[in-house]
Amino acid sequence: MTEQEKDEVIVEERQEEEPELVPVTLQDTVARGIISTPGRLASWIAGKGRSIGSSGKGVGRGIVNFLKEPGPRIKTSAARLRQEMDSLTWVQLIGILVVFFIFLIWPLVDVIRVSFTLESTGQLTLQHFANLFSDSNVWPWVIDPGTGQMQTYLNLNPAVYDAENNLLVVFGWDFGSIINSIYVAIIVTAFSVLIGVFLAFIVARYDFPGKSVIRTMLIFPILATPFVGAIGIKEFLGADGFLNTLFAPLRDGANVILGFLGLPLIPAIWLRGLAAMIFVQSLSFFSLVYLNAYSSFMGIDPSLEEQAENLGAKGSRLFRSVTLPLAMPGVQAGAILTFILSIEDLGTPIVFQDHQIATKTLAFQVFNNVATQAGALDPKGPAIGMLLLIISLLGFLAIRKYSSLRSYASGTKGGQWNPRTRRISNKAVLGLYIILVPLLFLALIPQISVIILSFAGIWSSNSLLPNTWTLENYEVLWRFPDVTRSIQLTLLYGAIATVMIVLLGASAAYIIARRDIPGKTALDLLVTSPIALPGIVIATGYFTAFYDTIIFPLSHPAFLIIMAYTVRKFPFTVRAAYAGLMSTPVVLEEASQNMGASKNRTFFRITLPLIGVSVLAGSLLSYVYSVSEVSTSLLLGSVGHQEAPMTYWTYEVLNGTGEFGGPNNAACLGVLMMGLQMAVITVTNKILGARSSAMTGI
Repeated sequence: MTEQEKDEVIVEERQEEEPELVPVTLQDTVARGIISTPGRLASWIAGKGRSIGSSGKGVGRGIVNFLKEPGPRIKTSAARLRQEMDSLTWVQLIGILVVFFIFLIWPLVDVIRVSFTLESTGQLTLQHFANLFSDSNVWPWVIDPGTGQMQTYLNLNPAVYDAENNLLVVFGWDFGSIINSIYVAIIVTAFSVLIGVFLAFIVARYDFPGKSVIRTMLIFPILATPFVGAIGIKEFLGADGFLNTLFAPLRDGANVILGFLGLPLIPAIWLRGLAAMIFVQSLSFFSLVYLNAYSSFMGIDPSLEEQAENLGAKGSRLFRSVTLPLAMPGVQAGAILTFILSIEDLGTPIVFQDHQIATKTLAFQVFNNVATQAGALDPKGPAIGMLLLIISLLGFLAIRKYSSLRSYASGTKGGQWNPRTRRISNKAVLGLYIILVPLLFLALIPQISVIILSFAGIWSSNSLLPNTWTLENYEVLWRFPDVTRSIQLTLLYGAIATVMIVLLGASAAYIIARRDIPGKTALDLLVTSPIALPGIVIATGYFTAFYDTIIFPLSHPAFLIIMAYTVRKFPFTVRAAYAGLMSTPVVLEEASQNMGASKNRTFFRITLPLIGVSVLAGSLLSYVYSVSEVSTSLLLGSVGHQEAPMTYWTYEVLNGTGEFGGPNNAACLGVLMMGLQMAVITVTNKILGARSSAMTGI
């Protein structure tokens, strides 16, 4: 065989071995993406687990090293404390630690204690969790004690079709409270990320007419908690609600053609139960992802994307390989926070509890087993709260590096640049608005529905809008004594809590920003943790630790309501104060001390006036979010109606009857809260400008 023949044989063998290259189709790409999604999710969870595990190992090594040589380390820490601390700083630090220990750490630890002990003997037990997992409302696989066989309580049918009325009632799958809460939170997070990242990228990277209006409208969803938004949406999503009535002519016309062709008809859709909760929470929480993603997109150094373009990355490839990964920290932070807020949301299942499946969530089960006027406490409540706490702590540890004060500061350093934006053509603007207008309409449904409902008089079932409009619904604000008192008390509770937040928040930010003391990382963790801890678990801890004591007298929850507001809304002010400190040159304080002023006088005469605007803006946000607090207000208000805040009486009015009962009157209270939030957020944005993301974003 000649050399040429040998070469030809080798080439033929290689061609047989190598598979033919076939262009990848869109269907193949989508299929591969769907198939690989579980693996990617598992890899992401495993990565987070390894990160948390490595952090735990680092803490463990630090403890071991400390125990090996405690003497020198204690001396070093004591020397640093003597150098950094003065009398005022000690007072500030002790005040912060006392408040957070009594009203955050102690209640949470007591929830854990009650979950693992028998009340009668005080012995450790897992009986409460065993009872929990033998309740079909909580866990779908239950062992029958009589037969020893496992019984399954699953409802895998998410909807029911009413052929007579051509109505599809969608309520979701039922897997018991634990799995229901998790899968609802996952779906809400997925929708929130899709909507939030899309809108954030459009607003951050393109200039088009009406952009400022779009930006303003995208802030509106945070003006109503899911509880308030659910009140209006429930009426809009009914069988004869606004949305079904709006699309009825199109649906009827299409059904005439479909019926003639013998095809299935398009039904009206009625969202109830968990399906309605997903709809409400997605429209309420996507703005959290939007705000975080927008901040991340605006903070990307343009030179990084320009270098990628020089190397050939364009369009979607540039977005996938460079832009999105750089913005991912903010997206992940918003997504995890959305997951936590969804899983702890109490207001939405309360509004939709007319369908039983809505009651099968962890937050509602805690409320149902803790909230009574007599203060009776079923151990199942703290046990469920324990599960909520574990899920939230895992989420907080994952979000930790994005939510801490100092990580926020490090992300804002490194110079100033003009973000990359491009002007789009008129045709592109038209196409963009075709997408944005329906999306914004959906996003604003909670606010629109609550406002319309508050002014609605007679509203017939087949009418798109109310037949009559009236202001009489608002008389509930001044003619119903309990509601009037609750409004006054809520404003008072929020004011007292805000004063405490300002004093402690400015102190915490000052210590973290200006004092190099041992344990500063732990203090940072402590003051930022309330943003991700379930309020309903904290309130449950108040019951287990303090009920029928001088702190929590029978039927008098006022003091603990104030302290719950103080602890839960603390991060908003401390973030603002810290951002102000990081933008204030420390040389001004050093110059004051060089001129003979003490550290205390410098703090009051130099530091506080310089960060006063930031503290004011943060305190306004803390105030407005305090007066609209839901979970702690509902739980604590349930044992003392005379001292209950406005949120609790919104719940009572919603479920009440008579002249001042029903959704119309409850919507008036919702509009009042939305108006207050809008006013405060507008003032805050005016005061802080670009720095407002220090509070509204992570």
